[in-house]
Amino acid sequence: MVNFLITIALLGAILLLGLPVAFGLGSTSVILAWFNDISLSFLTITVLESVNSFTLLAVPLFVIMSQILLVGKVGDNLFETINTWVRHLPGGLAVATVFSCAIFAAITGSGAATAATIGMVAYPAMFSRGYDKKFTCGLLATGGVLGILIPPSIPMIIYSSITDASLDKLFMAGVIPGVLLTLMLAGYAVLRSIRGGYTPLPKASWEERWKLTRYNLPALSLPVIIIGGIYTGLFTPTEAASVGLMVSFILTKFVYRTLSWKQLPQILLDALATTCMIGMIIIGAHLFGKVLALMNVPQELTRMVVEYELSPLFFILAVNVLLLVLGALLETISCILLTTPLILPIMLAMNIDPIWYGVVLTVNMAIALITPPVGMDLYVIKGLRDDIGFDDVIKGVVPFILLMFCFLALIIAVPVISTWLPSLMPTRGF
Repeated sequence: MVNFLITIALLGAILLLGLPVAFGLGSTSVILAWFNDISLSFLTITVLESVNSFTLLAVPLFVIMSQILLVGKVGDNLFETINTWVRHLPGGLAVATVFSCAIFAAITGSGAATAATIGMVAYPAMFSRGYDKKFTCGLLATGGVLGILIPPSIPMIIYSSITDASLDKLFMAGVIPGVLLTLMLAGYAVLRSIRGGYTPLPKASWEERWKLTRYNLPALSLPVIIIGGIYTGLFTPTEAASVGLMVSFILTKFVYRTLSWKQLPQILLDALATTCMIGMIIIGAHLFGKVLALMNVPQELTRMVVEYELSPLFFILAVNVLLLVLGALLETISCILLTTPLILPIMLAMNIDPIWYGVVLTVNMAIALITPPVGMDLYVIKGLRDDIGFDDVIKGVVPFILLMFCFLALIIAVPVISTWLPSLMPTRGF
C-alpha cells in the first residue's frame, strides 16, 4: 500500500508540472525503477512489446478512415438522409442528430470525430430553426460519445490490447448498450422539444426520402460491413478496419467524388499525428504498468481487497468513482492505460467478467468526454463556430451528464445488456 501511495503521489506531482501524460508516465516509471533498484534494461523490450500488436494495428486504420469520412463529408450526407425520415416529428432535427451520430459512430470509432462531423452540419440546421443553443451544444457533445461505445471503438481496442480480452466480443458487447443509449438520447430530445420554441420542418415526401436513401445507401452499408463482418467471423476487428478504410476511400473518391488526391497528404499527416499521440501514451502506460508489476503493487492491492473481503459490486462502484474523477482530469486513453493494469489482477481474482467491465469502463470514458474541464467533446463543439461559448457547452451537457449516470447505473445493474450478444459468438483467437 505504501508503494502504491508513493507511486500515485509521484505521478500526480509530475503531471501537475504540465508534462504531457505520455512523458509523465514514462518519467515516473524511470524514477520508480531507479529508486527501487530495478534494472532499466526492461525499457527497450517494453517499448517494443507495447506497440507490437496486431490488435493495435486497427487504431491507425480507423483513424485514417475517420479522417477520410470527415473530409469526404459523408456525415453531411448521412444527416440529410436521416433528417428526411424524422424531421416532421417533435424535435425531428434533434432526433436526426442523435441517429446520425450513432451511424457515424458505427463507422469511425472516435468520439471527437463523431461530434465534429455531425456537429458541423447539425448545429447550423438546429440553430436556424430556433433550437436552444445550450440544448443543441449538449446534444451534439453527448451524441459524440456514441463514437466510443458503438463498435468499432478505439478505447475498446486499447483496453483489449492490455487485457487480452477478445476484441470482437468487446465490440459486440457495445452494440446493445450503444443502441440503448441512442434511444435514450433521442427520447430525451423528443421530450425536451415537446415544449416548443423551435420551428418544425414539413414532412418529407416519399420520393425525397427514397432518392436520398438510395444515394447514400453505400455509406449506410459501412456499419453493416464492419459490424456484420466481425460478428459473423468473416474478418477480425483489425481486418474490419482495413476493409472499412478501403471502402471509405472508394466511396469518397470514386462514388461521391468528395475527396481529391490533393487532400490525401493532409489526411495522412493528421492521422499520423493522432496515431503517434496514442502510441506515445501506450508506450508510457506500458512502462508504468511494467514497473508497478516489478514493484508488486498490483499484487499488494489484490491482497488488500481480498483481506477486506470487498464484494465485486462494492469494488466496481469504487472503481467507477475513481474513473469518474480521473476522467474529469485526464484524456480517456490515458485513464484506460493508467487504471487497467492496476485493476485487472483484482478483477480476475474476483471473477469479474472482463468483457462486461470493458463496457462499464467505456461508459465511464464516455462520461469523461463531456465532463469539464478536460472533456474532449466539449472543446470540439466549442470550436464549431465563433458564436458558441464554452459556458453554453458546459451548461448544455449538465442534463445529459445526469442521463449518462442513469445509463451507467443501468449497465452495472443489468450486466446481461452487455454480455448477451457476445455470449452468442464462438470463441476464437486472433
